[in-house]
Amino acid sequence: MTNNQLTTKIDKFIVFKIADYLLALPMSDVLKVVNFPPGSNHLGAMGLVQLGRHTIRVLDLHQQLSSSEVSSVANNLPFLIIIRHPQGELCGIAVDDTPNLMEFPLELMRSVPQSFGQSSILEMVSHTLVLSEEEVTTTIFLLDVKQLFAL
Repeated sequence: MTNNQLTTKIDKFIVFKIADYLLALPMSDVLKVVNFPPGSNHLGAMGLVQLGRHTIRVLDLHQQLSSSEVSSVANNLPFLIIIRHPQGELCGIAVDDTPNLMEFPLELMRSVPQSFGQSSILEMVSHTLVLSEEEVTTTIFLLDVKQLFAL
């Protein structure tokens, strides 16, 4: 093993797709991933969901990132990523497909310049990660939890 391999810091992320974007959250920001609670349609239309004894605010990133005008929270998305608001309350991000646990070297992360905040996606991310495998290039956007709640 070389010194370079020993010093490379790798971190874990929950990666999920919303609209046409691959998004990631550091595992340290994710409390749990659960199935979207059944029977939450009436609350979902208001951006809320009942999870056990907790009423949780659901962030509808679909509405911000997709060209569709229809809110996805009311459409029974199968999974909910539970995170904690910077002030302590529980919140959820509704996602279409099973989120994946992935590991990435932190050295591959690139900061997003804050001056480019005109795009919806750029207002909520702090870093990008570009992965290249053979002829396929994939860009993953690292969500900034503080920025999510500032929108």
